[in-house]
Amino acid sequence: MRRLKNSTAAASTVDTISSLPDAILCHILYFLTTKEAVATSILSKRWIHLWHHVHNLNFPDIKVETVRSSVLFNEFVYSVLLSREIIAGYNVMNSFTLDIRYDNPHLAFDLGFPNIRKWINVAVQRKLEHLCIRLDVDNLDDNGLDYDADYPNLPVSIFTCRTLVSLDLCWFRVKGFSFSGFQFPSLKTLNLKWVNFSKVRDFMLFIAGCPILEDLHISQMDFFLEKDSLTLQLQEFKRLSLPKLKRAEFVQFGCQCFPVNALSTVEYLCINTLKVNQLQRPYDVVTIFHNLTDLLLHYHNRWDLVLHQCPKLQNLQLSKGLCDPMWCEKGQENWVEPEFVPQCLLSSLRSCTIHDFSDLQSELMLEQYILKNAIILQTMTIWCKTEQPEMESKLSICPMASETCELSLCC
Repeated sequence: MRRLKNSTAAASTVDTISSLPDAILCHILYFLTTKEAVATSILSKRWIHLWHHVHNLNFPDIKVETVRSSVLFNEFVYSVLLSREIIAGYNVMNSFTLDIRYDNPHLAFDLGFPNIRKWINVAVQRKLEHLCIRLDVDNLDDNGLDYDADYPNLPVSIFTCRTLVSLDLCWFRVKGFSFSGFQFPSLKTLNLKWVNFSKVRDFMLFIAGCPILEDLHISQMDFFLEKDSLTLQLQEFKRLSLPKLKRAEFVQFGCQCFPVNALSTVEYLCINTLKVNQLQRPYDVVTIFHNLTDLLLHYHNRWDLVLHQCPKLQNLQLSKGLCDPMWCEKGQENWVEPEFVPQCLLSSLRSCTIHDFSDLQSELMLEQYILKNAIILQTMTIWCKTEQPEMESKLSICPMASETCELSLCC
């Protein structure tokens, strides 16, 4: 009897799902990968064509290791695109995601990228709102062939898609498109990693053409300018404004003409001290981050100058930036306590996390400085590279401005 009861309950559950409207079932399928959505077509006659009406294509974590796997994947994507057109007749694609890794350059450049460009060209003609294309290729150094400096060309058709709300690109070259008058009027989220613009001016015009951008992530991108060219670019883009920007993250990003004042509205910021000092020229008005509450700072020196610009900071993470060993030794010997205590330490900072702590005396003095000045600090967490038995004892006797601060050392 118990077994019969369970079977009846299971059947009831199946009936409940089957009774849902097609629109709700398609909404559920939207959150599956395309492969999983297609697989539901075997459930019953009603499910055969449901996946054709889902407004997204999602191909995550694809690994292409052989010619055969490349051919099979390409054929699958083409069959999905063709089936959607024939069965559903849809001219709408809300989202297209492809995260793919190729085992070698031949599979990528000869068998993969030409097809990916075609898929992108199709997608951007379908009122696309969300596009995520992340490429990766293994064994580039082992092949010995020149594949145009290893970056595949990004289809310029992307820049004509004015419906985009989010854009996530990894490992592309951008060239052959004029960005004069360019606009992404709907773009709110932008993530660029290893994207090579042929001209720094194109990159700046691209950013300037995103007037309602809210979330900006840039990593592994560098631009090198001669002094005369840098001066011209600084003058042209010094008034760049991103008034809706709430989050900005820069990791190994080198662009001297990107003005720090364009980040003044952010609530979360990940940056390094060298970048702030580089972007903010001596003759500029110092940018105050009035909305900034969360800061991840990769510091080299003068971290306190950045904190002076963040009067409402609540959560601070400090991580030692890559630096010359000579500077590290000098910093150990020449710690200078800031002349003025940053306002955020006196009024708003609640948590502080320090990553990659080593045994440099300057790092210990930094932590002691924060502890003795952060009046309402609630937690101080220090992540050590190795066990530091003496560190806890040194910090435990350090004066703390906050009576309720909890100190934690983690390895």
